[in-house]
Amino acid sequence: MCLARVYGQKKEQEEGVLIADSIARIYPDGDKIKLFDIFGDETVVEGTLIDMDLERNMVKIALAQ
Repeated sequence: MCLARVYGQKKEQEEGVLIADSIARIYPDGDKIKLFDIFGDETVVEGTLIDMDLERNMVKIALAQ
């Protein structure tokens, strides 16, 4: 099973901040991104998807200001 860590990044940040772990499903919804973990818990983030590295199980989101 491939589970991802999701990092949020603001423009001035070089490194992202971990906002969710063990994410099994990512669902775009307009200017929001819904993240669902392996237990079905939902986290909603405002921003834009900027990188998905499935080999490293890492997703980066540019957070809305």
